[in-house]
Amino acid sequence: MVDAITDGTTARPEQLQGLPAEVVLAVERDQQAPMAGAYREFLSLIGGGAGRFMQGEDVYHPRVLGLGTAARELLEENESPFHFEPTDRVFFMHQGYQFEFMRGTGPDPEVWSYSEGEHADVPLRSYASFTDWLRATAEAEIPGWKHHVETVPSLSALGETFRFGGLA
Repeated sequence: MVDAITDGTTARPEQLQGLPAEVVLAVERDQQAPMAGAYREFLSLIGGGAGRFMQGEDVYHPRVLGLGTAARELLEENESPFHFEPTDRVFFMHQGYQFEFMRGTGPDPEVWSYSEGEHADVPLRSYASFTDWLRATAEAEIPGWKHHVETVPSLSALGETFRFGGLA
């Protein structure tokens, strides 16, 4: 997946920000759930960012820290009957009303999704594995960024300013 997003538009090789082992360990310790091997690899390869890929989402370090607490607070606020299992690890949040979490102890656990006000305010299983979630996210984003850059030429010229200049 890293090769797929490193297409020169979604991300360039120099924009891939892997996390060092001590930072991956800090992410692991942030939640009590075990860390899956597939997620550890994601953090090691692009856990600090990857150009435009998932830009603006709470999925990269340091914004991934505290997501477990934020997800629990969102469920409580919405009076959801759902309760996390000890193996559930929240790894993604979108604008404070949606989150994704891994469930299970295998090397590539399934992914569940929650969106405020949907499905009786309980999460649903959405992907068979973290790798499937990552692949689907990449397949959805890559064509979109290619289209935006082709139709809005200033995005090419502003690539770094857009991403790192506070406009993201």
